[in-house]
Formats: sequence, C-alpha cells, structure tokens
Amino acid sequence: MQPYSLDLRQKIVDAYLEGNTSQRQIAIQFRVAYSFVRKLIKQHRETGEIVPKQRTVQTPTKLSVEQLE
Repeated sequence: MQPYSLDLRQKIVDAYLEGNTSQRQIAIQFRVAYSFVRKLIKQHRETGEIVPKQRTVQTPTKLSVEQLE
C-alpha cells in the first residue's frame, strides 16, 4: 500500500491547525481513517514533519521451509 501524498498530508494538517474542525470531521472530509489523522497530527506536533515514516523490513524466520512443514 502506498503512503498518502505529501499534498494530502499537508491539507489535513492545515485543516487541523485552522482549529474549526475536529479530527473526526477532517477524516470524513478527506476520506481517510480517523486513526491516520490522529497519528499524522501527533507526528506533526512531536517532530514538525509530515513525511511518511520508513517501514521496517521484516526479519526472516530462523526456521527453514522444511522445518515449518
């Protein structure tokens, strides 16, 4: 899944900073998950950034395919 664009992220943060709309209403307005809005606002508040976080690479299992079967 692709991260949301920086343009959309900026619009969401701008709408929140205007102070006229709740986070839930912003989520409805931009058709994104409420949890995404909450996390984006928190990230912006703590770091000042809105860029997507880097995803961690999953570590391979220590078991071989034969051991799993």
